[in-house]
Amino acid sequence: MQLNVYLISNPIISKLSNQIIYSIEKKNNIYSDIQCQLNLFLIYETLKKWIQIESIYIRNIDHIKKRCIFNTQESYLLLTNIQDCSNIISNIKTILPKLYIVHINETTKQYININDNYLGKDIINIIHKQKIIIIQTLLSNHSIIQLLNYLTLDHKINVSAIKIICTGCTANILELIGNEYPSLEIYAAQIIN
Repeated sequence: MQLNVYLISNPIISKLSNQIIYSIEKKNNIYSDIQCQLNLFLIYETLKKWIQIESIYIRNIDHIKKRCIFNTQESYLLLTNIQDCSNIISNIKTILPKLYIVHINETTKQYININDNYLGKDIINIIHKQKIIIIQTLLSNHSIIQLLNYLTLDHKINVSAIKIICTGCTANILELIGNEYPSLEIYAAQIIN
């Protein structure tokens, strides 16, 4: 098993993830503000090498201005539980200009609900040109395998176009993902036993 798991060990990310994991283990409510802050840090760490930015230089009479723009050919598909990430969605939309968001509900342990009608014809038509980001709080059940199978087998998406961002993930789920999708990249704040 060769799985690309990137454990983000930033002190701020560690502190925020510890608070969230503790509240999950104690079955307390997850503080949405803390989750939002953590997701922003994790998104930054995940996308800093993935986003293509091009520089444009504008020549004026007395100086040159530099402008950075996103590659117009790129678009992103965010698969997440919108209830968990509602605070961050507006922030992500300002960071990623061509962003499509699809709600998934990992508590049902069924990703079968995501079908072509649910995604919409517009998204299906461009899904092969997109970079796909999956955000989950805790990667601990087999439903992530169902979602990955849906994307890779049903829609023939290359695994290199998918990145998973999670607050925490269990070692046994990482092993299962590694057996089926060894080249998948996962960005996590913690690995939980």
